[in-house]
Amino acid sequence: MKILDKYIAKQVITSILLVSLVLLGVDLFFTLVNELRFVARTDYTLSNAFTYLALTAPTHLYTVFPWAALVGALISLGTLAGHSELVVMRVAGISVLRITGSVLKAALLLMVFIVFIGEGIAPETDQIAENKRSWALSGGQSIQTSLGLWVRQGRDFIHVKSVQPNGELLGVTRYLFSNNRKLQEVSMALKAIPEGNTWHLFDIVGTRFEPHKTETFKTESLSVEHLLDPEILQTATVKHPERLSLSMLLRIIEQREKNELNTRNYTVAFWSKIFHPLVILLMVFLAVPFVFGPLRSVSMGFRIVSGLIVAFLFHTLNSLFVPLAVVYQLPPVLAVLTPIFLFGGLGIWMLKRVNPKVLFK
Repeated sequence: MKILDKYIAKQVITSILLVSLVLLGVDLFFTLVNELRFVARTDYTLSNAFTYLALTAPTHLYTVFPWAALVGALISLGTLAGHSELVVMRVAGISVLRITGSVLKAALLLMVFIVFIGEGIAPETDQIAENKRSWALSGGQSIQTSLGLWVRQGRDFIHVKSVQPNGELLGVTRYLFSNNRKLQEVSMALKAIPEGNTWHLFDIVGTRFEPHKTETFKTESLSVEHLLDPEILQTATVKHPERLSLSMLLRIIEQREKNELNTRNYTVAFWSKIFHPLVILLMVFLAVPFVFGPLRSVSMGFRIVSGLIVAFLFHTLNSLFVPLAVVYQLPPVLAVLTPIFLFGGLGIWMLKRVNPKVLFK
């Protein structure tokens, strides 16, 4: 049985890794097409675009891996079925559940690999990529970090804790300098709302530094012309929470809770990353009933298309439940687990329909 486990694992792992490379190449190609829009803008060159692709490749691999797991498992098991090797295993008395166990053992090895990529490598390289991209696109006027955005506006510096989807800024700290680079004023606004070229700041507290004294002040609202260049802000917004590591997500959730800010998007991202390995196992598991059932004797191309359709349906359902968690205040963990339970139940139902009498034999 150890020989069988190794043989099945070799087939499954090889196919999944090959499919991962293909899907990664396709994903990077479309990303490159998108990045070409910014080439020749300020200091952003084709070399910057390729550097950005190389540094974000681990993140893209982490994203497409569940798709690759399903398609790769379908291809490998379909090849074994096409060569009648699965039939020989069944004739030798190996049950469908035992073959499923061998497939899932291979998936566990890949799961450990992709978790290492997603938690150990991708967040770091992604942060470097976003910093380099923001620096080049803004002509050296902005830099993005996991805890906010720094922007240079003339001789002043501005730090933004969070950029909302509607363009509203949260936690805006301004450092105003004189012509001889002496700090004149520091102010902190709870939020800033854009209106044309004017920004309306609210709940402002700050300190002015004069030659012989300092003065604190507090203002309910203030309007500022050209607080931030919209183009710089557009090219250097804070990255998506799902691209952060689990430890960083926890830190941000704690900080936002202390400041009484909404944490639901970050909580959903946290639970999505927690259960990402389970999604990989689920995708590989779904391949087994498909190959023993409706896809037993179809062509390789049909298996690939079928795998992509199932993965797309899961992605669509997952994309539906996550916004519902945000809009209707559902528990984030429930929104993340519901698609997994639904497709897991579908896989178990299909596996039972393969042949209930010989499922355990």
